[in-house]
This record gives sequence, C-alpha cells and structure tokens, in this order.
Amino acid sequence: MTRNKGLKLTGLILFFSFMITLSGCYSVFSGGTGGLVVDAESTSNPKAGIANVDVYAYVNEGDRDSDFDNWVEGTVFTPTGYYGHTTTGNDGSFTISKLVWKETKPDFGRDADYTDVYLIFFHENYGITKGQTVIISDSSTDTVYAELKAVRKSTVLNLNFIDVATGNNTGNTVYVKVAVPQATSTMPNAAAKVYDGVITGTGAITVTYPRWTTPEDKTAGKENTPAVLISYVQSGDEITWKGCYNADNEAKNYAFRTDAETGISKVISNPSYSLTFYGKSSRLNVPSVNGQYTANPAAPTSADDGITISLKQKDSTNAYTIDLGQATTYAQTIGTSGTEKHGVFSGLGNGYTWTDNSYTGKYSTIDVEVSGGGKSKQCTLRSDSANYTVQLQ
Repeated sequence: MTRNKGLKLTGLILFFSFMITLSGCYSVFSGGTGGLVVDAESTSNPKAGIANVDVYAYVNEGDRDSDFDNWVEGTVFTPTGYYGHTTTGNDGSFTISKLVWKETKPDFGRDADYTDVYLIFFHENYGITKGQTVIISDSSTDTVYAELKAVRKSTVLNLNFIDVATGNNTGNTVYVKVAVPQATSTMPNAAAKVYDGVITGTGAITVTYPRWTTPEDKTAGKENTPAVLISYVQSGDEITWKGCYNADNEAKNYAFRTDAETGISKVISNPSYSLTFYGKSSRLNVPSVNGQYTANPAAPTSADDGITISLKQKDSTNAYTIDLGQATTYAQTIGTSGTEKHGVFSGLGNGYTWTDNSYTGKYSTIDVEVSGGGKSKQCTLRSDSANYTVQLQ
C-alpha cells in the first residue's frame, strides 16, 4: 500500500510538472504597423490619399475573411473579429501602434518574432478591400500601401436661386432637400438618401450614390447617372417667397410651381454640376405713393396743406375698402428761394403689403384709389416699381 501511494504521488508530481512546462512554453510579442491608403484612380503623382478609411487588423486570417464575407454591399461595415482598428488621416496615412500575439516556437527564440497581420479597409465610397502585411516584434513597420477603387460617386451640386423679379440671386434664405436614389440590383429596396442645407442666393451640397447599379454595368463601365429630386422652400415659419418657372414651362410664364415643394427631377452625372432654380415673392410691398393735392389746379394755395389723403386697395367686390395708410399734405420749400409748393403728400402705402399666390408674370399689380379733400384718383400699382407719383386735382 505504501509503495502504491508513493507511485501515485510521483505520477501526480510528474503530471503537474509537465503541465507547468506546457503552460510556460510560449512567448508574447507585440509590434505595430502602418502605411498609406490612396485612390487607385487618382491622376496625381503620388496618388491622392483617402481620408477617413477604417482600417481593421486581424491576427487570424479566418476571422478577417469571415467579416469580409459577411458584409453586404451598400451597408455599413460592422466587423466582430478584428484585433486593432484605426482611421486614416487627411493624407490617407494610418498607424496601428500595438498588436500582441503569442508564439510557442518563435523564429528567433524568446527575443524576437514576426507574424502575419490581415487587414480590411472600409470606406462608404470605396467599399471594403482586403490587405496583408508582416510585423516584427518590438517595432512598428510602415510598409502597407493600399489602392482602393471607388464604388460610389460624388457630385457637388452648385445651386443658384434667382428671383425672377430682379434677375439676381435672391436674398431670401432657402431650405433645400436633395433625395438621391441608392437602389441597385443587389439592394433594390434601398431608400433614397436625403441631403439638405440652407442656402441664401448660392451654395453647394455634395451628394453620393452607387457608381454602378448592376454587375453588368460595372463590367461594361457604364456609370450611374441618377435622377435626383430637389425641393426648395423659403426657410422659416412664414413663407413669402416661393419657387416659380422662368418661362421654361409650357405656358412660357413665371407661374408659381408646386413641384418646388414636392421635388423637381434633375439627372446628374459629372463630379460638379450647376443647377439654377427660380422664385418670386408672394407677399409684395406696396410702392410708395407720392404727389400733390390741389383744390384749384390753376392756383395752389396754403389751403391745400393739412388735407388727409388716403390710399385704399380694391377688394374682391371691386370696392376700394382695404386701407393702405394715410398722409397729410404739407408745404414743401423749393430750392433756396423760399418758394413753397403746397399740397404735397408722400409715403402713402409705406409699410403695407399685399399677397398674391397666383400671378403669372414677373410682377404683380393692385388697383388702388388715392382720395382726399373731395377728390380721388384710381390707378394700378406694380410690385416692381418702388415709387408712384399722383396728381390729385
């Protein structure tokens, strides 16, 4: 019994010694890697670097390939098996400072080793690409060079908003939305991507979309030219400026267009594309009405001063009932001689507006009546005129 116990004890000691030996027979190493990621189709020398590329490092090739194979084109890459990650800078360079691995039989003993590192490069506009490099322990190599070919196109939309009343860029702030189709044969139900911005007069919005919509188009080199949907409305709670035609409709007029709010279709193709849209005011300023009142045109006197003059707009019943302000006549000194001009009035209509959502020209008109001191005169005011002179006599 004693001898058997001794043998068992010896066996246990040998077993645990063997296990300890096994557990202590590998070495741990670390090293880093880095390099440059560039646009394969760049025409500059050297090729232009690509910023904001996600670089994922794997110490196991199978983990890298599994993440690569699980990605669906057109979606965001969400890897699970990577060991290190970084993002390229503005010049396309990147560094992953420390990757750790263990080795049971180091090539250079316990002092040094090297290992393969498996890479994936991802960018929304370039998709994913595999890479591979070798790193040496206790050092950081800078040998990775990857060329990525774009799978998406970018177009800068240079947008101009013109007021047809003046022919110049509008001073109104416009809210713009651009809906860009994203569907391809592999993702037929992909929703359009919406870009937006606030622009006063001129501005730019950059949009992206699939470079090819089918594998056949990619093989044939036939790049996508999507029909984007552009809508624009005045920015703010109160809308007083709306999109209109520029005599480019069937009627050849300047009518308001409802599709300015719902979206105007434009086909784009080039890296930079200029588009011009038009609009006009739906709320218009009443021009300043100035003039002279004389009870007796042949002999104006100081009695013509102090008379209340009213400006009224015609209503829907053709009666002049809509108040546009009053003014009081006064004597105006002419030149340096002291001569006075009596019955002068000015500034009628200042600060007043009218609304017209249906006029089809570049300007709108209102019918008004100027009256006071027992006299009246009717006239038509145009929104593109700042001042009107009326002789009330």
